[in-house]
Amino acid sequence: MTTPVSLSNVADAFLNLLELTDAKKFGAGGSLVESLLSAFTTGANGPGSAGATSATTAPATPPRFDASDLYGASGRPREADIKQDNLSDCGVVSTLGAVGERTPDRIKNAISYDASTGTFEVKLYKNEWDWDTMGYKQVTIKVTQQDILDNLTRGGGSTVDNNPGTDRPIWPAVMETALAKMKDSNWSDGLAEGYGAIQWTWPKETMRAVTGTQGDVLEPMQMFDTKTQAELLYMQVSGAMNDKRPVTLTTKTETPDFWADVVGKPTQDGLVDRHVYMVDRIYKNSSGEVMVELRNPWGNNMVGEGNDTMNATVTVKLETLLETGGFQQFNVGPR
Repeated sequence: MTTPVSLSNVADAFLNLLELTDAKKFGAGGSLVESLLSAFTTGANGPGSAGATSATTAPATPPRFDASDLYGASGRPREADIKQDNLSDCGVVSTLGAVGERTPDRIKNAISYDASTGTFEVKLYKNEWDWDTMGYKQVTIKVTQQDILDNLTRGGGSTVDNNPGTDRPIWPAVMETALAKMKDSNWSDGLAEGYGAIQWTWPKETMRAVTGTQGDVLEPMQMFDTKTQAELLYMQVSGAMNDKRPVTLTTKTETPDFWADVVGKPTQDGLVDRHVYMVDRIYKNSSGEVMVELRNPWGNNMVGEGNDTMNATVTVKLETLLETGGFQQFNVGPR
């Protein structure tokens, strides 16, 4: 009585024969066997055919944030999407707001979304020179769903954490997270190091990270009187804004001269000290005085210096900033 031959025995014998033949022909690599096995696992017609298994699978749970959540109703980044809460990174979020408002394509081109992984990718520039491109080294930072949730929990620079039930516009959280990750040496243990590194930084650092250049830094010109300084700064900043360039203004603690109070000059400028504002407009009023319209990333200007307002925007006289010593610099980014 003969022993029945099972299909599995036939298959094993067939594969053994192929392995011996393949090894002689191709060496130890077993390429023919691998090809056959690949056909079984990826489908007869290869990747993409019916029944094929993709190398990268979509997230098991639908992601909370995707490409449709990046921007608001306008479909582009706006400065109003910024709301600084718990992090002391006004230099970061004000620069992001200024760039988003004046040169929105820089933000839109920097962020992409991978639907297969639910991950955002952000192109930034490190503070390292690349001799091949003759510019700062460009890197791509992956921002996961968990990274974004962590940013919202920290009270980052978007409006999403201030408006429960909303998921957009999420681009400020994506950008802020990417900047923190670029500064963090070990992503696996949280981003405390990275978030610490982006706080209390100059606007030019974020401008360089986002655009590849730190832009122009315009500071007081002490050899001139304050009226002349205001005029010179007005010419430079108004020209830049007419050219659609993003601009921020940085303040410092006022240091008025000894006689300021005696002769009736202002000793306070009405702005937050050591803070960075987005510049919305610079113009001359009917008296010929240079005025600067600023947007506070806090979303209000409750300072306690006599110019308080719950509005995000506030207008100040540039010469007053110069007289009190509260003006630090303008940072003007590229187009």
